[in-house]
Amino acid sequence: MTHSSTVLIVEDEENLADLFGIWLQEQFEVHVAYSGEDALEIFAEESIDIVLLDRRMPGLSGTEVLQSIRESGDAQQVIMLTAVQPTEDLASIDVDDYLLKPIDRTKLLRAVEAAELVLTYEDSLTGLLSLTARKATLGANLDKTELEQDERYGALIQRIRELKEEADTTLQRLETDYQIDMLVRDQRIGSEPVEQF
Repeated sequence: MTHSSTVLIVEDEENLADLFGIWLQEQFEVHVAYSGEDALEIFAEESIDIVLLDRRMPGLSGTEVLQSIRESGDAQQVIMLTAVQPTEDLASIDVDDYLLKPIDRTKLLRAVEAAELVLTYEDSLTGLLSLTARKATLGANLDKTELEQDERYGALIQRIRELKEEADTTLQRLETDYQIDMLVRDQRIGSEPVEQF
């Protein structure tokens, strides 16, 4: 079975970590770490897309692991799982989602699925920005008539349209299915027709 994203579960309660792994393993490639130290070892060996991170653990705390993750840039989405009620300090914690325990299977799956969609959206935007920059460079330096007749340029324009559609579809799913209001909604890349780039 092919999995689209790799999830690391970092949880010192082994039974709970294993349960989360069972819940997620049908849809994702799953790694489990029972301590912050184990989590950092896995980061050194694996490419991780999404982290489910317990906030309070013996040894390296979830906050310390989070700091290492953000400094290394290895994980793109971090969901903090905790029994700790949020306080004002949550405003300064660099997590993408914050879930309170106890958590059920449905809520956990939805959070991880939403994180995966955010990654898809970010990938689409990155590709779109790269290709539109290439298109702008070509348009500024080459004859428009010649460009329009070039198959490679036509393929570039087509790929820009596809990425714009992917980004718009993913954003719509995030907003509709997961009630995630992306801050870029009103300033979406590519909101103008492709020809105007």
